[in-house]
Amino acid sequence: MNSLQRIPNNWPNRELSQSIEVGQLHWHVQISGDSGPTILLLHGTGASAHSWSEIISKLANHARIVVPDLPGHAYTLNAPIDSLRLDKIALELKKLIAALHLPGPHLVVGHSAGALLALSYAEIDSQIKCIIGFNPSLVPPPESYTQFFGPLLSPLTRSSLVSFVLAKFAGASALIDRLLDSTNTILPESRRIFYRTLFSKTNHVLGAMNFMAAADINAVLSKAKMCQAKIIWVLGRNDTWIPEQRLRKTITTYFPQATVIDWNGGHLMHELAPQQTAELILQELSLL
Repeated sequence: MNSLQRIPNNWPNRELSQSIEVGQLHWHVQISGDSGPTILLLHGTGASAHSWSEIISKLANHARIVVPDLPGHAYTLNAPIDSLRLDKIALELKKLIAALHLPGPHLVVGHSAGALLALSYAEIDSQIKCIIGFNPSLVPPPESYTQFFGPLLSPLTRSSLVSFVLAKFAGASALIDRLLDSTNTILPESRRIFYRTLFSKTNHVLGAMNFMAAADINAVLSKAKMCQAKIIWVLGRNDTWIPEQRLRKTITTYFPQATVIDWNGGHLMHELAPQQTAELILQELSLL
């Protein structure tokens, strides 16, 4: 285990943080719970383990909870830009679980692109019995989202120099607040501050942009019907980032066996509904 000096003292659940090197990756992962099955929580693009911070404690008495910062994000370091594809990250996650000497997860919970990653993980780990995806990014984003991020996804912007400039600009402006508000989830200031911290980090901006650009939705969908795990999709009625009509059509086409649940809330609804989120996870855990 390595030093955690890179983790801010005010970071949510810092006492649960571990730092571990697996291959070339220098992971930051938060682990809670001493026994029971393993639950893996996967954040979406541009977020970090902090997005599950108020949910972890509600699960810890029932299972081992593993919550990593994904490669390219937050405080997990040394991810090469060309390694941020979903299939490659899934392999690295499996190596991480093995290095932690934990049983493989039976339940994987993902938000947005984290739900895509959960599907990729299930391709290489038959132990996974259930996937829960909150506002899964199974379809391309709407035009308004593309207009916001489009310039950031060019090869020029994904360079380290431009990411450095963007990070400095984002940290000193209202850009991140506008981005958060565009999710149609009005996060309190107590949670916004962590996103501002993240987007002031050049490595995070560079990693998040390249992770987003490398997410191959069609590749995941092409293997969807081979997934043996139970799948539950939780859709926010007020999510402005994932076009509902196209999403439902995609689910019907590629995941006809999936359970679809509707909640009130925007794209980041799990952060504002930690109790409801935890109850759903525990309900499914009890059925494994």
